[in-house]
Amino acid sequence: MEENSLLKTESERFPSVVAEEVRSLTTKVRTLEEEISELKKDIHAIDFLQKKPIISGDTIAVGGFWIVAALAVIGIFF
Repeated sequence: MEENSLLKTESERFPSVVAEEVRSLTTKVRTLEEEISELKKDIHAIDFLQKKPIISGDTIAVGGFWIVAALAVIGIFF
């Protein structure tokens, strides 16, 4: 009879241990989900701040070249 009671208490204890593990894993998953959402927000903010400018450095260089060329032509004729 003692064997039956031991088995019964062990089987009753087993689901509670599993339930505790499931609860702890669930809380860990929730905290990780919150951290992931915060990281996604940070990545979007970084992407927004690091957008490339509309006018690139090459465009400014070519525009500057034409301005200097125009000034040189004006300086030659006047």
